[in-house]
Amino acid sequence: MGRFLKACRDLRDGSPHRQALAMALFGVALCAVPLFANDYWVRLLVFIFVNIALASSWNVIGGVTGYPSFGHSVFFGLGAYTAAIVMVRYELPMAMAMVAGGVVAAAFSLLFLPVFRQKGFYFALSTLAALLAVETLVHKWEFTRGFKSWDMGWTVPSPLSLDASYVLFVGLLCSTVISVIYLLRSKTGFALHALHKDEVLASSIGIPTARYKAIAFAASAVWPGVIGAAFAPFMTYISTESMFDVTITLNMILISIFGGIGTVLGPILGGIVLSVIDQIAWGNFLEYHRLIYGLLIVLIITYKPGGIVSWLWDLEQRLNRTAETPTPRGPVTANESGRHATIALRTEGGTGHAR
Repeated sequence: MGRFLKACRDLRDGSPHRQALAMALFGVALCAVPLFANDYWVRLLVFIFVNIALASSWNVIGGVTGYPSFGHSVFFGLGAYTAAIVMVRYELPMAMAMVAGGVVAAAFSLLFLPVFRQKGFYFALSTLAALLAVETLVHKWEFTRGFKSWDMGWTVPSPLSLDASYVLFVGLLCSTVISVIYLLRSKTGFALHALHKDEVLASSIGIPTARYKAIAFAASAVWPGVIGAAFAPFMTYISTESMFDVTITLNMILISIFGGIGTVLGPILGGIVLSVIDQIAWGNFLEYHRLIYGLLIVLIITYKPGGIVSWLWDLEQRLNRTAETPTPRGPVTANESGRHATIALRTEGGTGHAR
């Protein structure tokens, strides 16, 4: 356990290149899972990867910058619907659909610039209202609602097999986390941390707060758009109820808080641990599944607001203090006492006798 915590600390304190390399190697290892796992576990891991990647993206604006968005699933839904329109209506390849999904999500995020005049509760409600408004618009507009006028969703054929889709989502997860690593260790990342600490003070020392908030929001919107575009053909059928669901945003928030909000490692640990808890509770306590899941979240938020990451660092510090504590010596025997006295006399007088 101590070696694992030390490795995590070294990775946390290491250079962004080292962190990116570790994430890339982790992704390569994940690509081997379909060789020995059945289709159920492969599909389940895809959902876990999507949740972790979305939480990592939300963490940029909600955790690092301090602007909790409650409507972030709007970018995921826009990416999915953009992919459906591009692939079905215009019959373009999936790669172009994913690029278009990211571009549309980033462009739409710029419409939120006036909302950044608000903070805290008001900002969260404004983003939630934007999500509900876009969901209604997409649902009512015939061009976006479906391929035919009476359709209430899109059937999107997938050009990839299940294993190929799995590898694609592993790549999207690694790309999302690596981009967040470099962003947070850049000049922009330091500016976002300053905004979170004290926006007024950051502005007074010359940091262009409006520009950096726009960058953070656009950066946190691009990957949900790309992931949504890849998720649409994976699901084969999408609707506004499933793609613009506010539960998607709540999962981003819960995973970030549970793992450690404002950290790179937090959404990864939070997504893995919550998924394991969810599967155990679902398989063994079906009737109390939501109760157990919700209770654990409340406990970790109440007693460890810093999430799993803070618990790991506290555990590491306790282990280090235990290792540095000197081992108490036993009672000195008569032979040892006489030997020590003889050495002292010889050192002092140069002979076997005391002066």
